[in-house]
Amino acid sequence: MKNYYLDGKAYILEDYHRLPPFSSFLPGLAGIKGIPMWVYYTNRGQGVNSFGIHHKNNAIMEFNPANTAYENTAIKGFRTFIRKEGTVYEPFFSSMTKAKRKFSIQQNSFEIEEIEKEQELKIRVKYYVLPLENIGALVRKVEITNLSKKEQELEVVDGLPKIIPYGIKNSEYKEMSNLLKSWADIKNIENNVPYYSMRSSSDDSAEVSEVEGGYYYLTVAGGEIQPVIYDPEAVFSYDTTFVQPIRLEEEGLEGILQKEQCFANKVPCGFTPFKLKLASEGNFTFHTMIGFSQTTEQINEKLDKIKEEGFFDRKEVLAAECCEELTKDVRTVTGVPLFDSYVEYSYMDNFLRGGYPFVFGQGDKKSVIHLFSRKHGDPERDYNFFSINGEYYSQGNGNFRDVNQNRRNDLLFHKEVGDFNIKTFYQLIQIDGYNPLEVRPSTFRIKKEEEGAAEEFLKKAAPKEWQVLFDTARKPFTPGKIAGTLARYAVSLTISEDDFLTKLLAFSTQNIEAGFGEGYWSDHWDYNLDLIENYLKVYPEKKEALLFEDKTYRYYDSPARVLPRSEKYVILSKGGLRQYGALVHDTEKESKAGFVKKGTNWLKNKKGDYVTATLMAKLINLSLIKFTTLDPEGMGIEMEGGKPGWNDAMNGLPGLFGSGMPETLELKRVLEFVLEALPLKSQVTLPEEVYSLFLKTGEMVSKLAEGALSQFEYWDKVTSLREDFRETVRFELDGGEVLMDSKEAANLIDSFLKVVKKGIEKAKKAGDGLMPTYFTYQAEAFTPLTQDGKELITPYGLPAGKVNSFKRVMLPFFLEGPARYLASEECEEAALALHKKVQESGIYDKELKMYKTSESLENISMENGRIRAFTPGWLERESIFLHMEYKYLYGMQKAGLWENFYDEIRDTLIPFLPPEMYGRSILENSSFLASSENPNKEIHGRGYVARLSGSTTELLSMWSQMFIGGKVFTQEKEGLTLHLEPKLPAWFFNEEKECTFTFLSNCMITYKNPTGKPTYGRDRAVISHIVTEDGERIEGDSITGETAGRIREGSIKKLIAYFA
Repeated sequence: MKNYYLDGKAYILEDYHRLPPFSSFLPGLAGIKGIPMWVYYTNRGQGVNSFGIHHKNNAIMEFNPANTAYENTAIKGFRTFIRKEGTVYEPFFSSMTKAKRKFSIQQNSFEIEEIEKEQELKIRVKYYVLPLENIGALVRKVEITNLSKKEQELEVVDGLPKIIPYGIKNSEYKEMSNLLKSWADIKNIENNVPYYSMRSSSDDSAEVSEVEGGYYYLTVAGGEIQPVIYDPEAVFSYDTTFVQPIRLEEEGLEGILQKEQCFANKVPCGFTPFKLKLASEGNFTFHTMIGFSQTTEQINEKLDKIKEEGFFDRKEVLAAECCEELTKDVRTVTGVPLFDSYVEYSYMDNFLRGGYPFVFGQGDKKSVIHLFSRKHGDPERDYNFFSINGEYYSQGNGNFRDVNQNRRNDLLFHKEVGDFNIKTFYQLIQIDGYNPLEVRPSTFRIKKEEEGAAEEFLKKAAPKEWQVLFDTARKPFTPGKIAGTLARYAVSLTISEDDFLTKLLAFSTQNIEAGFGEGYWSDHWDYNLDLIENYLKVYPEKKEALLFEDKTYRYYDSPARVLPRSEKYVILSKGGLRQYGALVHDTEKESKAGFVKKGTNWLKNKKGDYVTATLMAKLINLSLIKFTTLDPEGMGIEMEGGKPGWNDAMNGLPGLFGSGMPETLELKRVLEFVLEALPLKSQVTLPEEVYSLFLKTGEMVSKLAEGALSQFEYWDKVTSLREDFRETVRFELDGGEVLMDSKEAANLIDSFLKVVKKGIEKAKKAGDGLMPTYFTYQAEAFTPLTQDGKELITPYGLPAGKVNSFKRVMLPFFLEGPARYLASEECEEAALALHKKVQESGIYDKELKMYKTSESLENISMENGRIRAFTPGWLERESIFLHMEYKYLYGMQKAGLWENFYDEIRDTLIPFLPPEMYGRSILENSSFLASSENPNKEIHGRGYVARLSGSTTELLSMWSQMFIGGKVFTQEKEGLTLHLEPKLPAWFFNEEKECTFTFLSNCMITYKNPTGKPTYGRDRAVISHIVTEDGERIEGDSITGETAGRIREGSIKKLIAYFA
């Protein structure tokens, strides 16, 4: 029997306890009007290894790193003790067992099962998050079945040995649990729903406050709330290891029930006792809810509803529907069911990281929020602090790069999002070319000029409680906060809640919220252009308006700044020059009036007005700054902000004056886009300061081309221009603007593009035809800087130095360079040659037939970063980094290498991997796979660091190219035109020679291909005609005019395309 297989919508792991351990999670989807919980699980014990509400520090069950979770889940996780004829049997506990166990993973739930023939029992446990209620809960359904031909008498104790009271932070619990248990309190015992919290705050300060909120534990069986054991000594007696339920073994259930419980100065538990008589083949089912409520009253008033017959059956169905309703956006039916399911899982994980777009209102009154998102913190990413707002319309935190990447394809599924993502991420680009790390949930606030109208609206919509709503909405709020207020105060509305929120938001301004975080990465801006390109695939006719007509784009104003070279080029005590301490917090800026510490700030001019620009102006500004950041040899873009690109493990590169070619390749894309778009308007408006830098940089480019400056002199002068510019715009702009002729701007951009292309060719030559990813530079000659005859000390604490000459060092090849280059290669023959060169290099893992992050790093120094200290084939070092491997595959598509692409995905796409090798569900991505470089041969090809990554957005981009093609909509002379240009192999069509996919979330397109040929290559099948759901026949593979418009607006739900 296979250990891994797909059974309908569930992925099954047989004898899961014997398989390699893995870490995963429930998505926590509780519906738009539900309270999400975070839940992590592993294939050990009874699965769940940690869960909680809001964020990592609100753990109900202690959060542990994956390696620790694998060790203790069986003991500290959920437990079931069954006493029969004086002997205690514990299902799911022992690894040395003859019992048959099964682990079943679904999108929004998971289930475990044990069949113990000697005990003649089957135990099944299912977990899901309670949907569509104003309290959050993990629901645990337990079913015990008697497999015997005779009645069995059982004593059952089921539950959780430790529950951390609300108010105790997970981080503090790990360090001071012995102290903090002194604050623990349990209320509501009389209602059989113990409510766990701290009595007061535990901070050592003069201000002491009560803790509001708490965790509850309740069990329902037979329509009644069951008594709960909250004192662990009642179950385990003197066994403080929690291994053996001593009292149950020695005294039975009666002994447990007779034990007087005391929770004082203890970490409490939650167990439910039962005494059962199970008839032959009979079963007993109970449900336990463990979650959070604001008050005991909030949970108590739910009890009658929770006890109703069918309550949990309905909630179980709703939990599945909450997820399926979202993933149907990408429903795909091919001849490869594993692929179809995999696409849905990838789509789900993509919006769990980037957010699921939700739109209130229309037109100018439209507001967009992204639901269900969270930073990718989990037991395998124990270093991240994740947050999922425990409220209706839940939004979470995220990092700029992550959220940006995972929203790339929003428009292909949610056209109504419009330019929201473009506006968000281009406004977060600072005038110095960098951006904040943290992207926070959007907030709203009633506009000052709308307060009167909003007050009148609230008085009519909520006559009794309008004041509390008005007071809430005059401060920053989220839709979830308003919805929570409606629920908390039982507000009676005269209109529907959806209409109420939509109209309230129409009176409000939406605030994009962000925070500096911890540094400036060199690559974050790379992903912005993808948002524009995908927008134009759906709305090609709006290009001019998008780029030139909306002059409301702001500039994020950061509390941190990049220092000039004179303050970050430092001389080491052992000799040598490095770039350390590149960033400082600008305390002078933070102290200025109007600047909000830890808030979201926007650049202003001297009058105090926000600086605004068009998208084209921001593109010119961004590309100009990045162009002036080219390295001393004009190849890579410098890591002068103190951080590398996505590969954080190369953290030493900024100190070694590192630069990256991937960013240069992206700069080329931006420059080409700007150059092509500038003729749409005769003029473009720029801030005076940007215009000045634009012209001065152009002058330096001209001197370089004329030979009046050497390459090093050019770099030195242009870097000085950038440093002077940053100092000029550090606090504010003057406020002046220049109306620049578009032809003049185009000439400058074209001159920049020539320099960039020359640098790319130079780098490619240095790599002997293979594009390098990283360079570092050694300062061959430098001069100490002095001030008043004394050495100048930098903010970093070391003497300052001025470089006089550099020597280039090329690092070993990484996959990112070729992946980025391949995507821009227009010649299919050249692309194929590059692909073969990659396969001949050390990047290619010949054993696994996959692509590693890099070739061997054994011969580089530790100074390049922690990557060198990692084990080969692990994490970023020479492993399979799935996101980059998928980016490479996507590059193959864009380069037209379809035959090679489909050959490659048989060994690289996750659903096609041998699951025994991958070691987990092949419907879920992993950030890393251990490569054959790893010294442990047993883990080669195994997936680690689960799910939430950029690989999902690359998969969706590949999916789009496969099923739609690269164009989607274009604006032709005849009008709006939809192009159907799928690139599918014959084996993707089912037995009926068909495959179906969902377009724009609501139009099912079916391809009928009786030819048996692929839809790419010279001898390909081509679309002869298309038939709409109302019978209209269109010849060829494109649809033009009114019909194309109706498809885009969603009024045509079905298309059938016939191949010949």
